Amino acid sequence: MHMHPPRIRLGILDSHPLVLKGLTAIFEKCTDVEVLGTYDDSVALLDAMSSMHTEVVLMEYFLDDSHHDGAELIPILRRLHPDARVVIFSASQDPGVAALALRLGAHGFVSKCAPEEVVLTALRRVHAGGQFIDPAIRHLLPDSLSPIFPVAAQRIRAGRRIQALLDSAKLSPSERIVLKTFVSGINVMEIAARLHKSPKTVSSQKAAAFRKLGVSSDSGLFRLISSTSEPY
Repeated sequence: MHMHPPRIRLGILDSHPLVLKGLTAIFEKCTDVEVLGTYDDSVALLDAMSSMHTEVVLMEYFLDDSHHDGAELIPILRRLHPDARVVIFSASQDPGVAALALRLGAHGFVSKCAPEEVVLTALRRVHAGGQFIDPAIRHLLPDSLSPIFPVAAQRIRAGRRIQALLDSAKLSPSERIVLKTFVSGINVMEIAARLHKSPKTVSSQKAAAFRKLGVSSDSGLFRLISSTSEPY
């Protein structure tokens, strides 16, 4: 008897209605994908997931008018729904964004420029327990994409590596605060709000810190953190 593949119980989060409609139309043609719901803000998604068994979440990283963006939402999803798998489907092709999303706990990253087949492959592989990174950017990511803070012990070790890195560069107090907050998973807009500064000022301070550390991208920073020797 022919066995059908297990259906992927999917939730989709994106700020743009046309994206939600387009994805739904694609998945309606797939016998192994069941769209449980589409959501235009993160709170609606979280509310729905509290009452239904969503196996995979396909979501944009940068969300308009949402209570959470990817940097905040990925850890929340992993904490509240540890069995759910998260695939980022983003307009951004920045390898630094992909690396950060995966370090924060996402299981896959696909660009919105990817063909339908690539998106479906990502969902199927992640649903089966694997990881998927868009082939268009995979070669640009660091070799190691281990989680930033997977468990308490690793949080301590990661904190020591970050502190050692900050101590090695002559950063101003503002640059130090911005960089330390950024590597904890907070984006520039959130940092600006927390520090009561303009996003432009925070971006300039982040860029200055990058220059002093000798890196030019987010992925370069996380590669440097990963390779920094842990102090005894």
